[in-house]
Amino acid sequence: MDEVTLFLELSALLTGLYDQLLNDAEDRKLNTPIAEEYARRLRGTFPVEFPALLDAYKSLATADPKPPIDDTLLVKLRATPEFAANDAIVARQIVNVWYFSQFEDETGELVDGGFYEQGAVWPLIKAHPIGFSNQLHGYWTSKPSA
Repeated sequence: MDEVTLFLELSALLTGLYDQLLNDAEDRKLNTPIAEEYARRLRGTFPVEFPALLDAYKSLATADPKPPIDDTLLVKLRATPEFAANDAIVARQIVNVWYFSQFEDETGELVDGGFYEQGAVWPLIKAHPIGFSNQLHGYWTSKPSA
């Protein structure tokens, strides 16, 4: 299994974004380049911890037969020593990067994920990213249609 697939599956497991990252073929196709970039940035920021967490997930996900990506698998992952050692450091930052397109390094400094307008938080709160809109200038002068 390639690293991007591992990262997408691990991300879906940690974030609950199953449809966007795994189940919907169109969304997955759109999110794959984002996953590649997020994985690159996380690996660069956490060169030991990120691969350790991916390896822990891989050891569970490559079992035969392949387990479903669900809460049962998450419980098994959380029970691994690699997860316990990397939870606050990497696992939480994987969630942050998918929802907000930013994450914190070990010093607490924010690192830009590069895809702010694609953050999973925006549809959840039924808003567009602050400072970003794909509508024409002046769209705010008309009442939204129901």
